[in-house]
Amino acid sequence: MASALVASGSARATTGPHALPLTFDEAKAQQRTVDWGPQCDTTTGKVAIPTGYAPPCVEPWKGTNNGGNTAPGVTKDTITVALYQAQPDDLQQSFFEKSGSDESLAQEAATTQQYVDFFSAHYELSGRRVKLVTIKASGPPDDDAAAKADAIKVATQIHAFASFGGPGQTSAYAKELAVRGVLCVGDCVIGEPQVFLDHNSPYVWPTLASPEQATRHWAAFVGTQLAGDLASHAGDTALQSKTRVFGVVHYDDTTGTFGRSVREFEQQLRAYKVKPAVTVGYSLDLNTAQSQARTLIARMKDAGVTSVILAGDPVFPLFLTQQATAQGFFPEWVVLGYAFTDTAVFGRQYDQQQWSHAFGVSLLPARTTESADELANLLTWQTGQRPIASTYRELVQAPLLFFTGVHLAGPDLTAANFRAGLFRYPPPATTVPTRMHFSWGVHKVWKGVDLTAGDDATVIWWDANATGPDEVGNVGAGLYRYADGGARYLPGRWPTTKVGLYDDATSTTVLTTIPATAAPPSYPSPAR
Repeated sequence: MASALVASGSARATTGPHALPLTFDEAKAQQRTVDWGPQCDTTTGKVAIPTGYAPPCVEPWKGTNNGGNTAPGVTKDTITVALYQAQPDDLQQSFFEKSGSDESLAQEAATTQQYVDFFSAHYELSGRRVKLVTIKASGPPDDDAAAKADAIKVATQIHAFASFGGPGQTSAYAKELAVRGVLCVGDCVIGEPQVFLDHNSPYVWPTLASPEQATRHWAAFVGTQLAGDLASHAGDTALQSKTRVFGVVHYDDTTGTFGRSVREFEQQLRAYKVKPAVTVGYSLDLNTAQSQARTLIARMKDAGVTSVILAGDPVFPLFLTQQATAQGFFPEWVVLGYAFTDTAVFGRQYDQQQWSHAFGVSLLPARTTESADELANLLTWQTGQRPIASTYRELVQAPLLFFTGVHLAGPDLTAANFRAGLFRYPPPATTVPTRMHFSWGVHKVWKGVDLTAGDDATVIWWDANATGPDEVGNVGAGLYRYADGGARYLPGRWPTTKVGLYDDATSTTVLTTIPATAAPPSYPSPAR
């Protein structure tokens, strides 16, 4: 696939000794002749790897001076990256082990290293290699002081350019890294608002859409697919004959982040003339979860709610659904899917009398078996080895984003150029069921400047009778179904007609093969 190309078009982004590297399309626009090397597929202009996430080819770096120490954590030879390993509290750890979703930290580190090795072999690093250094959290995920101390260690002792991941229940880690000029990539923060991302740009790079972005999907689903209709999917026949009355249950963190997201959601609902009858928050305290759930369910019943909109963490619904059954309340459960409530790993833990009436929105792509999974097969294609940890779908996200930015940033690797690199990534022309639609910058996908990766969403519902593997490979009963074969929708492009909710014939659970329209390109395997 190595070849030279001459063509015509637009100008290069920057000029100078360490400008952003020339991309395939820029060379075509400028009628430049470039030897793209064996890593480029010159029929597509993208890196020759079997994934739809492949970035544009860039002119291979062939210099002797890559700028050396261009940023903290970057030398002429290495890019140091910290791998943050969270410390769950005892109750959460017990829950994870019960669900079979627990992985050893060593396995997860080894799997992350597998992906670092993969991307290093194919993406342009301008003569550098990525050095991965693990850091174990010194406190639980909601400990601001411990998170800040860990961030200081990453910046001043590990001397990292970036961190993969961070504590899930505080923004202190990402904030401190940003102050010290260190990137935080992937699941470094969960649910932080757009103003947080804007203020800490160009250092914080989440995988999923921001809460404000996600609310557009949530509101579109509720407004176009549910509002004004009967609560026909409730577990109580009396509720099924009533026009939907919505109640919102949401996680309420100490900083009020989720509360602000819910207010934004309710603001978006007004465009569809929808107003929830009651909105109630809860704190993530598993010691008081049962009593909180008891009170929440009573309030939903008193307000005449038929459809509970759940905007929360993946653990609290265990208590919430138990209390609903105890109080004889069988509503519809509308899942917003922002924090793993849209996974079978957790769905199987909830009261199935309740969860068999759960449906909603997911930002995650339709599932495949591991043998068909595009991201798992990157490693098989490269080395013949499967991912070591079954949680690889989570672990790959930070390396995928990070190496894309580094590849497109070029030898002058700084936080600003990393941002400029991601902004050069061209959004896909279409959506496909098994892959998230990625974009950054200004691409007319979102209003303003987009600082998150994922853009699209899909419709799901829980099938308590479906059997198959969950996200970590445990075979059992209960899976989410993806409506219309997993069709995904970009913001502003939700259909006004019904999308096939509870239509088993047109839905999918776990695909054993990737649909032809979503199949990644095929290349000879280095492992063979």
